[in-house]
Amino acid sequence: LLHFFDFRSPFNRSLSNLIMKKNIKINLFLIALFISTVMFLFVNKLTTPRVLSASELLSNGFYMLQEPKPISDFELFTSGDKPFTKTDLYGKWTVMYFGFSRCPDECPTTMFELKKLFNVLDEKNYKLNDKQWVLVTIDPERDSPEDIDNYAKGFNKNFIGVRGERPMLLSLGTQLAINNMMPNHNDHSNKHLDNHVNNIILIDPEANLYGYFRPPFDTSRLSLTYQSITSIN
Repeated sequence: LLHFFDFRSPFNRSLSNLIMKKNIKINLFLIALFISTVMFLFVNKLTTPRVLSASELLSNGFYMLQEPKPISDFELFTSGDKPFTKTDLYGKWTVMYFGFSRCPDECPTTMFELKKLFNVLDEKNYKLNDKQWVLVTIDPERDSPEDIDNYAKGFNKNFIGVRGERPMLLSLGTQLAINNMMPNHNDHSNKHLDNHVNNIILIDPEANLYGYFRPPFDTSRLSLTYQSITSIN
């Protein structure tokens, strides 16, 4: 019996070696698991958008309403006279911008920033299937649904351009604090529209006005604030 427990015997030395090798494998596995976990958490921290406070959002150009504001029903139209209504807002974060296809400066500049924002998010593989980007014309007398939709898609094929009748447009614009949308019947040009409010509107998946991105726009700041908001709500 004593001989059985004698680790100097060949049998017990072999058994001891097997136990040591097994322990070494277990330790190596645990070390590898620990390193993998640390790397996963590190990468996840780098790739997960940082949640910004309201003051940080404001300093980055985003004004968030204290309480999201419900939007009343509306009916706009895109290419092929396809309706775009409040129902189309549900279940998606909607970036909405008011402009017009003949806009000389602000509209193309802002639309180009939205194009860059979309591309940055797409390159990061950010979830975009529950996001949408809508351009509403403030010049329905000159822009047809096809005109404004083609203009929007000229910046990105995923963008949607929509047009509404003037009373419907004024109702929606008033809710979203968009001014300078009344036609000037004494001026057949569209110069009166050039200084419209240039905010980018953000609407939440419950069809509520959530807040505004205010100019001047910068792609890095837009990306930071947009991801911070839409990744946690």
